[in-house]
Order: sequence, then C-alpha cells, then structure tokens
Amino acid sequence: MIEKLKKRLEKIEKELDKCRTSSFIDGWQTQKHAKKARKWDVLAQQKMKLIQQINDIEIKLYRNGKKNIN
Repeated sequence: MIEKLKKRLEKIEKELDKCRTSSFIDGWQTQKHAKKARKWDVLAQQKMKLIQQINDIEIKLYRNGKKNIN
C-alpha cells in the first residue's frame, strides 16, 4: 500500500512541475493563469495529504516492528 501511495505522490509532483504559473508566460489575470493556479492548489493539497498518509503508515510499521522485537 505504501508503494502505491508513493507512486501517486510522484505522479502529483510531476503534475505540479507542469502547472507552475508564470505571469510572463501565461499573462497576469488571464484564464490560463487562473486555471493553472487552481490546479496547483488542488495538487498541493493532495500532495500534503499523501505525505501525511505515508508518514502515518511508516510510523505504524515502525511501532509494530518495534513491538515485535521486544
């Protein structure tokens, strides 16, 4: 499961690289700029949720491994 989450995280990071906004390229206050900015916000939120899920799973695995050793 953790591998699946990491693959999704990589995919989101690639998408974030593609939708970086630039007022020089996209223009300022244009629909193109606004669309990229909204997409960036959504992807960034998803990225943070995935990072949190991965961290939670790793903590649980560490704790379970630690309990098994004792």
